[in-house]
Amino acid sequence: MTSTERERLFQDLFAANRSRIQRLCYGYLGPGGDVDDLFQEVMINVWNALPSFRGEARPSTWLYRIAVNTALIHRRKIRPAEPLPELRDPARGAQQSLEDAERLAALRTAIASLPDQDRLIMTLLLEGMSYKEIAEITGLTVNHVGVKISRAKAALEEMLTEAHNGAF
Repeated sequence: MTSTERERLFQDLFAANRSRIQRLCYGYLGPGGDVDDLFQEVMINVWNALPSFRGEARPSTWLYRIAVNTALIHRRKIRPAEPLPELRDPARGAQQSLEDAERLAALRTAIASLPDQDRLIMTLLLEGMSYKEIAEITGLTVNHVGVKISRAKAALEEMLTEAHNGAF
């Protein structure tokens, strides 16, 4: 890969995936974390890994894999025992009804309480990724991703039912 090809691929990846990767970083660090530092660390790792990119996976899938690994390592270094923060959706703020806000908060809390791999899979699913893309990112088979999603959904439903009944 020439330096021009490397720069072009990096710019394309950055432009096409910036907001997704920033949301992923935010999901791992939350509002108190330094999302910009983690994002920069992800992009440095992407830049350094570009010469080894063989094109066996889609560039966005490859990028996500680097981002997830970087976020996990970064978060464990700075806060090893702290649970992941709630995911937030600032775009829906003011127009949400109180009931919707409560349900969304309960869902975020439930997702944040899932084991790391399940939380990652559900986050990628909510980003609109296919089972195949999630499998490529996580290193699982497509069937295993389906099983994990099914089990995570059942666990979330149970947690939300408990929350609705006041036990969460």
